[in-house]
Amino acid sequence: MEKKWLILLLSLLVISVAGISVFTLNSTPVQAGFFVTVHVSSVCGNGIVEPGEQCDGANLNGQTCVGLGYIGGTLSCNANCTFNTSACTSAPPPPGGGGGAPPSATKVILQGKAYPGADITVLYDGKVATVAKADAEADFKIEITTLTAGIYNIGLWAEDNQGRRSITFSFTVTVSSGTITTISGIFIPSTIELSKVNLLKGEDLDILGQTAPESILTISVESPQEIIKKTAADEEGDWQYTLDTTILDEGSHTSRAKAESPEGLLSSFSKVLGFYIGRYGTGEVCPRADFNKDGRTNCGYYYRHQVVTKENPGRFSCHGAQGCSLCEAYKEDVFSRGE
Repeated sequence: MEKKWLILLLSLLVISVAGISVFTLNSTPVQAGFFVTVHVSSVCGNGIVEPGEQCDGANLNGQTCVGLGYIGGTLSCNANCTFNTSACTSAPPPPGGGGGAPPSATKVILQGKAYPGADITVLYDGKVATVAKADAEADFKIEITTLTAGIYNIGLWAEDNQGRRSITFSFTVTVSSGTITTISGIFIPSTIELSKVNLLKGEDLDILGQTAPESILTISVESPQEIIKKTAADEEGDWQYTLDTTILDEGSHTSRAKAESPEGLLSSFSKVLGFYIGRYGTGEVCPRADFNKDGRTNCGYYYRHQVVTKENPGRFSCHGAQGCSLCEAYKEDVFSRGE
């Protein structure tokens, strides 16, 4: 009999507690009495936003239509303590119908430095995407909106105000649909030019180009050991270094440059330019083996009863690295015998 009354009492207790959304009851077996514990998680309608509730009555917990992604309107609270967004205003659908919020744009943004007023060509997978211009401080920001989701090889090259072109700066980027991908910190390599490509030992060689204003240039000369020189760009981005070629041996050499901007951006090396120091130009093959200076590389060679000498070089010509070494060997052999 006592158990029946206990069950009835518990049922009445549950009914009498209005608005309880989550609760648990714990009791001990009834002997001389009983113990009941009620855990209330949230009460909808008390004006307090509690766990599991978005709002409660006039209490919207600081939220608005705009905060929920709408462009305006009046937010209210439903009787079950959830947001009522029926009076909120959505953005108009894009042309062509479809309704709802407009889809997010798929876009790639490229930011960095080149040269003041430089024309910058952007490529993706070898195709021209757009051409933009750097500002007076050499800064640029380029947006590409024609790409869809995928993996692309992006390349940029710039042309300075003297018509000199940089090498192409390339990288790979993964584009996701509906997202804006930003690549910043790009520093397009400097342009470079040589005042001469053929000069005598001891002549001055001007190495020059353009980069971002007031950048520090590191110039590398391969000779065959690397020689490093430094110079600075002026406020217009122009730079120049005069190299004393006394320190170089006769023969072929190369030069290239890289820059560090005042903001600390580091470029990769520029294109490589070659020059030649000596009496012969870079276009001549084995110049010291051209005995009679007729534009052909002459090799000393033997017939059964004839030795080809400096005065009688013959008409045989050889080309390429192997032929050059053979020609030089024959020449030394001929001249060492005083012929």
